[in-house]
Amino acid sequence: MKLTKLYIHNYKSFYNTTIELDKINIVVGENNSGKSNLIDVLEFIDISMNKDIERAISDKGGYDKIKNYSAVEEEKVIVRATFEQKDTTSKVIFLGKVPYQGILRAKGEYTYSFSFTKNYTIFSVQVDMLTSATDNVKLIQEYLDKKYDNLRGNMYIEKVKFIISNKNNLDNNKNSRKLFISSTSNRKFILNHLYGILFDIGLISDKDLNIKKYNYSSKPYITTYSFDTSNIRLKSHQNSDVKLKKDGSNLGKNIYSSLRESAEFDIISNSLITTVNEIDGIKIYEVAGSYIIAFKEGDKEISLDTVSDGTINFLATMVALNQPIDDSFLLVFKEPEQHLYLDAITYMLRAFRESSKQILITTHSTAILKHAKTEEIVFIYRDNDGHTKSVRADTIPKLKRKR
Repeated sequence: MKLTKLYIHNYKSFYNTTIELDKINIVVGENNSGKSNLIDVLEFIDISMNKDIERAISDKGGYDKIKNYSAVEEEKVIVRATFEQKDTTSKVIFLGKVPYQGILRAKGEYTYSFSFTKNYTIFSVQVDMLTSATDNVKLIQEYLDKKYDNLRGNMYIEKVKFIISNKNNLDNNKNSRKLFISSTSNRKFILNHLYGILFDIGLISDKDLNIKKYNYSSKPYITTYSFDTSNIRLKSHQNSDVKLKKDGSNLGKNIYSSLRESAEFDIISNSLITTVNEIDGIKIYEVAGSYIIAFKEGDKEISLDTVSDGTINFLATMVALNQPIDDSFLLVFKEPEQHLYLDAITYMLRAFRESSKQILITTHSTAILKHAKTEEIVFIYRDNDGHTKSVRADTIPKLKRKR
């Protein structure tokens, strides 16, 4: 899955803003341009998708903290996130109780839409499937209209929309929750092909593909990191949660519990050997309930307290990038270049590109921009009305790079 587009309206500094995203997204902008607000939006989406929209609003400080303060007359806040799913293939599709044999290939696009005011919330999922039938198509004619006789190679756009609405202002019932389901297709053999994909994104249907409910996911889709080297120095030895925290403060526990006996541990250790002078690897120990990160330097080991902020930040970034168990598909890093010198920055960029994850970083670094590809750069800026807007560098006519 990949996040391809964001539409953000009336959320903090954003107003009627569309942001196009790709595999690597290096977000650049002046101070107060809205880079931190973009990270805030991504966290809001993740909370909404794996908990619920009301929890996301609460975690982000409530409606009054979220709403664009300069848009006085506009009440509704809208966030839409469009995701692209990899191609899927089904070899056997069922039409009712009669098997339909053949191969269907489908490419999915899912749009999660979150809109709310002080009085109501609406959450919807729309599924757009581009479906093609190929190879050895055998239709059961008595169950299908003859106009589908020549199905091979035909393309269909299937749309399934699922809406959860909690409109307290309409019925004065705070616990009211209304569900609306619609589809553009009556062809059940195509919708059957969607069944597994619908299940993957949380849409639960019966055997006749009547959608019954939406299950919020228990896994993260988007994980954000803003490493605090001071917190890592002070707290990384403490017993804590295993999952790496946003500020990296449980780095020791995470490395010990998730990485120390994995192939990823060697990757992380080698990254430090390659980029940091005199470091020959890392070790992790558990001593009386504390988790000690040590750096090998020749025939001795040095503690986390004695290495630079850049080394700690680089280690935390490589650990985040190489988690052996991580369900999130998008990793977001706030200014990952902090305290790093050029060789470490170029190594980090290469690691981002080689990762199976989608990556978004915010930065002020000219060194990152110098080594970034034009198609990886996203500019964030304020327009004349003070609203945050976005443009990808490779869409700007006659843009030239200076070396």
